[in-house]
Amino acid sequence: MKKTIVGGVFRDSEEAVRAIERLKESGFNPHDISVLAKNDDELEEIEDRTDVDVMDEGSNRGANAGKGAGIGAGTGGVLGGIAGLIAEIGLLSIPGIGVLAAAGPLATTLSGAAIGATGGGIVGALTGAGIPENDAKEYEKFVKEGHILLLVEVDEEQRERVQTTFTDNRSLNTHMYTAR
Repeated sequence: MKKTIVGGVFRDSEEAVRAIERLKESGFNPHDISVLAKNDDELEEIEDRTDVDVMDEGSNRGANAGKGAGIGAGTGGVLGGIAGLIAEIGLLSIPGIGVLAAAGPLATTLSGAAIGATGGGIVGALTGAGIPENDAKEYEKFVKEGHILLLVEVDEEQRERVQTTFTDNRSLNTHMYTAR
């Protein structure tokens, strides 16, 4: 059966967390949700809202680092609270962007050969997953600006539900793609 990738860009962690919670309430497996975000100053808000302590570089916060599944020293960033909702988070150093936090199945593509081999960073990895180059460049721009990218790979009959969830939760940009 054909798979579809639904992508949505969220202004901040609050909107992304709300969208993930709605997806989970609708029966989506949190392991099917991928998240990409640039580290930023929303860490404290996420910690307060989710009870997940994440260490930020140069900070003494994070006494309970790792509580949110795989978040360790030096992680920081908007994904702290989201980690408890989905899966392990990895940190990627991407030229031209800096440190990027990534979680979920499509994020694995980013941490693998796609970045090193293509030299295209996020764009190369996303196009490898089936997202057209122009859209991948737009997603990269959003992430560079500090927004949060959610990607969900679903069966064809579920795609409208994900798109509606993203739109209802204030996604700045929502599109569907045939997965490769």
